[in-house]
Amino acid sequence: VNNMTVSDVSRFVLAFGCNAINDTELDPMLIRWTDQESVVDWTPSATNQAGGVRLSHGSEIRSYVQTRQEIVVFTDASVYSLQYLGPPYVWGAQLLGDNISIAGINTTVSASGVVYWMGVDKFYRYDGRVQTLSCDLRQYVFGDINIDQQDQFFAGTNEGFNEVWWFYCSAESTVIDKYVVSNYLESIWYYG
Repeated sequence: VNNMTVSDVSRFVLAFGCNAINDTELDPMLIRWTDQESVVDWTPSATNQAGGVRLSHGSEIRSYVQTRQEIVVFTDASVYSLQYLGPPYVWGAQLLGDNISIAGINTTVSASGVVYWMGVDKFYRYDGRVQTLSCDLRQYVFGDINIDQQDQFFAGTNEGFNEVWWFYCSAESTVIDKYVVSNYLESIWYYG
């Protein structure tokens, strides 16, 4: 399993990038879940809600973030909404956007019910629809970034000040040495 979580409200264990039933080979686009309120029952049957779904756009699931009544799932090329539907389908995946990038596995965050993330050349938000954020500092950030260190990048929030923060490595650095901040209420960007 590449990553896993427990759904907030419905209490399912979900595995992202995992092996299929009776298979030992990892499928980086497969999502599987246990029966509700179980950590061990992964085998689908007529008497439980265990199951799985394979995403079709991209080559690997990179990240996810829980928000409202859905889990937003990011592949290397697209973004999906994973929602609990109940039996018989249990969880359903809906493609929200294609040809979308994500800079690193920890560059997604939810603030005030909106999902924000850093792509490899721009910033995005999802509030029911996927949008590119208007950013005055876009050239400053993406003109001086070491994308080879993307596994170190991370995002955070300071909701008391309506801010989303991204920390990243500059082009000549192999450690985090820069940040950029978006005040989503006032549409102001600043950096350090």
